[in-house]
Amino acid sequence: MNQLYRKWVPAFVVFLIVNTTVFIFKKPLQDDGFGLRFLLIANLLLFLVGLAGFLVQMKALKSKSMHTFIRGVYVSLILKIFIVIIALATYLFITQGKINKPSLFTALGLYIIYTLFEVRQLMKTARHKSDA
Repeated sequence: MNQLYRKWVPAFVVFLIVNTTVFIFKKPLQDDGFGLRFLLIANLLLFLVGLAGFLVQMKALKSKSMHTFIRGVYVSLILKIFIVIIALATYLFITQGKINKPSLFTALGLYIIYTLFEVRQLMKTARHKSDA
């Protein structure tokens, strides 16, 4: 299990870099219209959702059955979709429909980055698996 967490270290580094950047450049980001609270919460949520999806897929990858692996991929995908939709609906409800576009597009970029880390680590693991 410890080895699983080591594979997620690059994504954790991105998480820390984003949070540090937000705190260091707080004033310029606010002047450009970014919602700092939204960015920090979105970064945390996307990191945790990515980690959960990664763990689900790693568990499924250890299975001998290809159907189990595909089911794990689908579970991870649906988990991510529903959590992001619920978070976005909550954000829209709290802000009464006023969308902070710079923060929202930055969160989209973070989602893509975390997904790339997840896929890269899964591909490395599958490549080393003897029956993959």
